[in-house]
Amino acid sequence: MSKDAVLSRISGIDDSLMQSESVYREELQKDEIMQIFSRLLDKVSPEEIMPLDDERLTQRVRRVMGTQLMTRLLDGLSPEQVDMFNAAVEGR
Repeated sequence: MSKDAVLSRISGIDDSLMQSESVYREELQKDEIMQIFSRLLDKVSPEEIMPLDDERLTQRVRRVMGTQLMTRLLDGLSPEQVDMFNAAVEGR
């Protein structure tokens, strides 16, 4: 099983999510997302990913894309805002 086959499958899921959810389309670039998945697949064997059904793989793709959205959100905050965000997440 090749990395390219897995990336092709992930690319289709990415396309679907970008079409159905405007926040992904507005905030993320497909090339950037695919580079992230390519790097992740250097750490995980494609043989572990291909057997996943579409629903489970979509959940994993959605998590990675959500993490990228959060990173972008935090990049735009001042240090004080980041501290407030961290406090809220930690329940302080």
